[in-house]
Amino acid sequence: MTDSTPPAPTDPEDQPRPPLSKRGWLLVLASVAAVLALLAGGGYLLNRALTDNVSEVAGSAEPAADASGRDVGGGADLDGDSGGDGTDYTGPSVPVTPSAVLPTCTPVPPAIDSTGRPHGYEAQNAVDGDVSTAWRCTGTSGQTLAVSFPCSIHLATVGIDPGHDKTDPDGSDRFAQNRKVTEVKWTFDDGSTVEQQLEPRRGIQTMPVDQTARTATLTVVETVDGQPVTNRAGQQSAPFNDVTSISEIRFTAREGDGGDACVR
Repeated sequence: MTDSTPPAPTDPEDQPRPPLSKRGWLLVLASVAAVLALLAGGGYLLNRALTDNVSEVAGSAEPAADASGRDVGGGADLDGDSGGDGTDYTGPSVPVTPSAVLPTCTPVPPAIDSTGRPHGYEAQNAVDGDVSTAWRCTGTSGQTLAVSFPCSIHLATVGIDPGHDKTDPDGSDRFAQNRKVTEVKWTFDDGSTVEQQLEPRRGIQTMPVDQTARTATLTVVETVDGQPVTNRAGQQSAPFNDVTSISEIRFTAREGDGGDACVR
């Protein structure tokens, strides 16, 4: 007997597909390109949104403050009006030396160092370029030193070595023995002021300013005590806490910005 039962229909998924034509491949490639473009655009927008959000958060942060509530971020003009455009000058600058200095404090008589040599403490010592000499006045604060320049100049920085930066031949550390200045106020001839915070350590500490001036007056605001010192022979000397010393003050001016007559 012959089986005349017709064959079962084949599942269309099992049937082999004809190969894609050239037009079909072009359509597939175009679709893939479109999907990739959408993904790239979305990633860019997401990254931009995250960046903008971070910038807004960073821009809203308040400057840090110390225990007294004073802003300490930036390390430049901590108080007062510098008289400038609010930005620190970062271009070339040149050293400038005052042509005159005038202290308004009680002078201190000369002292004898460990070698028996006398040393004076005149105001001129603060601008002589030698940190081993010092300007010294009685008292612990309030001393002022006014300096003037030959002409009006655009100051870029002010700097101070805030003590008597000297060690005697016998090893006596005069910087440690004397008071150290930790804060001064600068007043310029237009009446504007800036305050400079200082660390009680050796060396010139500078602060950027943006100020056109012919005169600048330094006022000592705060100081810290000196300590007893011992020389190499084991002899101890008491601290000098009834006087205040500054080894050096220094200035720089913007190069070629109205100060050429003063710096050449």
